[in-house]
Amino acid sequence: MGAFWGTRVLEIVKSNNSPGLLWKKIKLTTTRKNNAKKRLRRVWQNEAVLRACAEDPPKNTSMAEPGVQ
Repeated sequence: MGAFWGTRVLEIVKSNNSPGLLWKKIKLTTTRKNNAKKRLRRVWQNEAVLRACAEDPPKNTSMAEPGVQ
C-alpha cells in the first residue's frame, strides 16, 4: 500500500462538554473505509431518487388500456 500506509488517519469531529468541537484522529482501517463507501453509495442513491421525483413526468407516455397491466 505504500510507505505511509500506517499513517493514514481519519479526522472526525465530536462534540464535547466544553465549548467548541473536539477533533479526533483515528486510523483509517479497511473496514472503516468500506463502511464509508457504503454510506456514500446510499446517500448518492437517495439523492438520485429525490432528483428523479422532482423532475417533471415525461409528456409522451402511452396510456395503457384499463385493466391491462
